[in-house]
Amino acid sequence: MVLHRGRRGILESVQPINLIASREHLVPSPPRLIVTDLDNTLYDWVEYFVTAFYAMVDELALLIPIERDALLDEFREVHRHHHNSEHPFAVLELPSVKKHFDGSSPTEVLQALGAALVAFNRARRQTLVLYPGVRETLTDLRTSGVTIVGHTEALGVQAYARLEMLDVRQYFQHLYALDLPIGPHPRSGPIIGDPSPDFIHLIPPAERKPNPALLLDICRQQGVDPSETWYVGDSLTRDMSMAKRAGTWAIWARYGTRYDKNKWGRLVRVTHWTDEDVQREAELKRQFADVKPDVSIDSFADISRLLRGADLGDNSKDL
Repeated sequence: MVLHRGRRGILESVQPINLIASREHLVPSPPRLIVTDLDNTLYDWVEYFVTAFYAMVDELALLIPIERDALLDEFREVHRHHHNSEHPFAVLELPSVKKHFDGSSPTEVLQALGAALVAFNRARRQTLVLYPGVRETLTDLRTSGVTIVGHTEALGVQAYARLEMLDVRQYFQHLYALDLPIGPHPRSGPIIGDPSPDFIHLIPPAERKPNPALLLDICRQQGVDPSETWYVGDSLTRDMSMAKRAGTWAIWARYGTRYDKNKWGRLVRVTHWTDEDVQREAELKRQFADVKPDVSIDSFADISRLLRGADLGDNSKDL
């Protein structure tokens, strides 16, 4: 797989934008470019990941002699070490697994833990599904000549794999994803099918959300003015504040915030977030507490309605 790392040069300064002002009295003109978040915008990532992860954990607890809570503690530490709750094959780095399979190769360990990996994959097939209307809307956008770019803070290989599994990769011109080390893959051959050489652009940490520099760079690379760009995402703090500061239309995927709160708690139990991460998130929420999206949507299919000039009404509810 070829991953394209974007330039690290200093981007043009971002002009100050009124984050509180909303263009709710206006209907956005049809875009030339749509940049969309993936997780909890195209599919319910919380539902998929938590269900699949805990299916794996439950099976793993039957295969090695360790209490389930201790197993969760070990996963959390590995996730924190790599700053990624989806670190590929984190199971191979668990102290209990290393101790139990001391002297075995990674391939042998994976074979021994096959039932746990199968449980993850089975649950993923059942829960990683597009939100209603996503495929039809992506088709509508492509037919209308709109360029679609994905933007996520997931790892490139994982984000790309999800687009392939969901059979929507063909709608995207590029995918911008977080640049984090993942280490060698324990199996031979590619992790996923190779995309075209310039399809995946890796985001340096300094340009992660809500820094608008990367979004402005995407617009420049596509030759589209920010005013002709729609940004779609579920996070007011990270997605909408970034879109507003970049001068694009900020379209809030409000439906993406309506995930299972019990599953969210189970995610927090094993997340990579450190105390510093939590403090940083709290500061971002304070800083952007008054941000207002230009448009709020209750399904991805609402984008097709906007494309045809529909007025979706009051944006203020549920803020």
